[in-house]
Amino acid sequence: MRKSFFEGREKTTRRLSKGLLFVLVIVLSGINPRQVRADLILEPENQFYQTHSDQCEYVDRQYYTQSKIDSWTAPNGRKSGSIPGNTRLQISHIYTDSQGIEWGVYLEDEKWVLMADVYLVYDSRQFIEDHREEIFSGEEETLPAGEKAVLWSYPCSGENQGILEPEEELTFSEFYKDSQERIWGNLGYYRGIRDRWICLSDPENEEIPMEEEPPVIPGQAIQEQAGGENTENTVTEEVLQEVKEKGNHPVWFFILPAFAAVVIAGVFIWIFWIRKKTD
Repeated sequence: MRKSFFEGREKTTRRLSKGLLFVLVIVLSGINPRQVRADLILEPENQFYQTHSDQCEYVDRQYYTQSKIDSWTAPNGRKSGSIPGNTRLQISHIYTDSQGIEWGVYLEDEKWVLMADVYLVYDSRQFIEDHREEIFSGEEETLPAGEKAVLWSYPCSGENQGILEPEEELTFSEFYKDSQERIWGNLGYYRGIRDRWICLSDPENEEIPMEEEPPVIPGQAIQEQAGGENTENTVTEEVLQEVKEKGNHPVWFFILPAFAAVVIAGVFIWIFWIRKKTD
């Protein structure tokens, strides 16, 4: 009980220290708190992540659940609860285990999920990858300082990300033309805002509809889902089921082998050392 109390106290102290440092950065630099937050790489305090951070890939992308899924204390650990369907998760890092199974840690609860159980929220990074050949360079276009512009997650996403009124002129050199001949410019970075799009042909229009439903992209494809295409980074259904069944085991299932090893070691010490010494 005392150990649990001190561990909780230590974790709280770490969080307070990070919070104070965060405030100090804002005060000393005199910049917008939202801008600072957008530039920080937030790392989970999950115990597994802390000891395996050098083996984790930073992704910082949103994924969603289609139905109820399990959350885990750690990759290949125990199930810790469930996450309802139609939930968005901010996955900060991905860990790949020895079987090629990918696990994502999400910042909300600092728990882990199987990436095969979640699906990518289609974003600008995926749009650029899928439409690389349609994105072109051209003569620079500018958005004047102070002019209102709607931010979008990607062209014709139908997902309005808010209004921007830049304090200085913004320049664009890479563009995308949609089916209605509208020109879009990619805002790579501006004061903490990353990878958003502006419809340069109609920057103030907040009602540009979704052009087409985005594709469904699993966090990690199951080989049967891959449909005979490139099976790199895929996992089999059999391996997933094996891991999920193991996660159902009670706590004693994981503790008992270690306890048995300690007992056996103690017996050997008594037989071959303590007993021999007394004889």
